[in-house]
Amino acid sequence: MWSCFLAITCPLAKEFAMHRPLFRLSVLALALGVCGSAMAATHGEVAAREMRHVATAFKGRMAGTETEQATAAYLAKAFKKMGYQVGEQPFTSSFEYEKADKSKVKREVKSINVIATKPGMDGKVVIVGAHFDSRTPKKDSDIGKIGGPKLEGLDDNASGVGMLLEIADQLKKTKTQHTIKFVAFGAEELGLLGSKDYVARMSDSDKQNVIAMVNMDSLITGDKMYFHAGKETVAKDAKAGFVRDRALAIAKKLGIAADTNPGLDKEYPKGTGCCSDQESFDEAGMPVLAVEATNWEIGDKDGYEQTTNKAIKDGMSWHRPDVDNVKNLETIFPQRVEQRSRDFSRILTPLVIELAGGKAK
Repeated sequence: MWSCFLAITCPLAKEFAMHRPLFRLSVLALALGVCGSAMAATHGEVAAREMRHVATAFKGRMAGTETEQATAAYLAKAFKKMGYQVGEQPFTSSFEYEKADKSKVKREVKSINVIATKPGMDGKVVIVGAHFDSRTPKKDSDIGKIGGPKLEGLDDNASGVGMLLEIADQLKKTKTQHTIKFVAFGAEELGLLGSKDYVARMSDSDKQNVIAMVNMDSLITGDKMYFHAGKETVAKDAKAGFVRDRALAIAKKLGIAADTNPGLDKEYPKGTGCCSDQESFDEAGMPVLAVEATNWEIGDKDGYEQTTNKAIKDGMSWHRPDVDNVKNLETIFPQRVEQRSRDFSRILTPLVIELAGGKAK
């Protein structure tokens, strides 16, 4: 057993011990857990199925709508079926809407986060999240073009939701030293409202006990698979990038092509990501991993232009009902859903097990 511990005092364990000195005692449990881990035989099956289902069964998952509520109910039921403790976190917020005459008004929105908990044996927590809402039009000129009731949002973000359920399914029989919380966030498209509400409810102790937050958003359209750290936490301490580095190491070992932001735009430092729910946690001082598929080497080099594939006008599928749907994306990218589901699961499943000190049955 000790030889096993010495063999896998892996980069994650070392960085974790250095980054969070108060948690050093958990490293032994983490290492011993990984020694006994065993992965599920089939990676990606649940993710691919759920990506397609959420996209087509819940079109127009706009924050505050009945469809968003129905999606939340579906996710809660799915987590419960896997055996998780499930809670819901309703919240009320608002967003700014621009009318045709350019005047702006505040619109109230009632949304919800769905939280599935796998209790551990201590107070430390790993959070794995993805937003389930689709784009709400934010101005009159968006109507019929951006977001709305016809948007399936396979890429953004049925793909992240599918991977959230995939990892939960992979880990449902896994014993963990630390607690895992799988969180489906509402109202991300209106300014990260769900994750901001989640973080606002956390005490200082809650934040200190978070080992890392892993966020998954838009995994299909992009040319490349990326893993990023948080801009704010890494700026204060480079060791906050330990989860990103471990994800890339796992990908390399498995022979899966993966990268991180090369930092070609000065607004987006090398190795860090942006623009999704992990930012709420990063800004609150918690280590994060942002998981996405895009292309940081084209366009303005800010990650917004996703692909060089000429079948997608302007290289982006974001929020476009005619582009971001199952039929279109699977025509342009045959087998992409299966490939990305499998590859992301093969990387993220063992990563989350390591983070949580898990031991699969």
